[in-house]
Amino acid sequence: MEILKEQIRSIVGPEHLVCDARALAPYYAESIAFVPERPPLFAARPGTVDELRCILTTANLNRVPVTPFSSAQNGYGGSIPSIPGITIDLRRQNAIHSIDVGTRNAIIEPGVTFGQLQAAAKANGLRVLTPVELPCDSSVISTYVDMAPLYAWPRYGTETILTMEVMLPNGEILKTGIGAIPVVDKPYFPFGSIPAYLNKIWFGAQGTLGIVTRAVVKLKTDFESKEVLFIPFPSLPATFAALREFKRLDYPVESFLVNATYLASLLASDGADFIALQKDLPPVTAVLVLRGEEPEVAYQKEDLHDLGKKLDLGIHDSLPGRMRAREQLLDEIAMPEGYVRFRRLKGGYASIPFICMTAQIPVFTRVIGQITQAFGYDMRDIGELLVPVEPARVHFQYSLYYDPANPKEKMVARKVFEALSATLIKMGAFFSRPYGSWASQVYEKASLYKTVLRDIKQELDPQRIMNPGKLDL
Repeated sequence: MEILKEQIRSIVGPEHLVCDARALAPYYAESIAFVPERPPLFAARPGTVDELRCILTTANLNRVPVTPFSSAQNGYGGSIPSIPGITIDLRRQNAIHSIDVGTRNAIIEPGVTFGQLQAAAKANGLRVLTPVELPCDSSVISTYVDMAPLYAWPRYGTETILTMEVMLPNGEILKTGIGAIPVVDKPYFPFGSIPAYLNKIWFGAQGTLGIVTRAVVKLKTDFESKEVLFIPFPSLPATFAALREFKRLDYPVESFLVNATYLASLLASDGADFIALQKDLPPVTAVLVLRGEEPEVAYQKEDLHDLGKKLDLGIHDSLPGRMRAREQLLDEIAMPEGYVRFRRLKGGYASIPFICMTAQIPVFTRVIGQITQAFGYDMRDIGELLVPVEPARVHFQYSLYYDPANPKEKMVARKVFEALSATLIKMGAFFSRPYGSWASQVYEKASLYKTVLRDIKQELDPQRIMNPGKLDL
């Protein structure tokens, strides 16, 4: 162990080798998916691609596991080691190499955060597509590669990376798409995007197949004119007909549906405010955000109001008693606090995200009622979020709020989390990002896919050093 530490110390320098137990705590702090906390042996913070290559080469020679870490938070636990080894902290590699205003792209390194890129983009009249509940100090590249849901999925879909460079476990660099052509000036097509299907191998891989060292990501125009509309509903099933109509119009740039608990967590200033809002807000609220030139936003808003009359819906510019709701939600979309904010409300927060058909949601609602009743968990402490992806297919998630200082309450929340997760998987909910215990349950139903994944892992990482244990590998 000491010899290995000396080898890594000689690569990154003593000031960038983290060995102290207290300093290592942030690398395995509690996730929002109850992933077990396991400290690494130590952490290294490479500042260059060459230093990263030397670390991976050394780890390969010594057959020591490595876990990539690129954000200040652990999120769903993809960067918490399953097997103790070296955590590679990529946050020093945080250069924005260029922002191309004409094609609205940025070339960035893995340590670049949403907050950092948003500020740079805004200075150029552009903006970044941000994640639904990850905080703004999360890595842009790791979030996009992980296929985390974005507020703008309903309009722009899931393709946010054009091309990228990946360092394989043996230290070699692989470039995808037009970025692999050495004679081009730009690693992307300047008049749009061309498919770079090789990217898909690393999407959702949770650092098990290599480390993305650079990527070209999409940006969007930061229009000054924007509107936020609120539509109250008595229940989620009551929204489905309207959801199809909104998708047909394709006006909202960001749109999502939330129950009172989740919306309260987005707006509340503290725990007491959170509880009050839970009682006062509508059971379900659709939030639609329009962006564009002022005349465009005006006619889109008018069309939506006409559609509201046709569907007998009340469409409002504000929430009763919450006159700043519009500004709060726009701020959250631009610079998300995400689950960091949610944790402050009761102290603890966990989330179960998945993809499903809208027709499945009423069945899931009955099941969650039975599970919470069985464990004595207050159903009012479960948030619900729906992001439309296609007319009948959505990103959906349940969020659990609890007090971690209360051991019994935390234990009950964890049992509900585990029981609900297992039940949803059995009922056909698609966990596209299987963290922790979800992985074995998901891949149990997809044996052929898992076999192919293992074959790819064997080819790219024969020593099996890259984040072993993730994806049930």
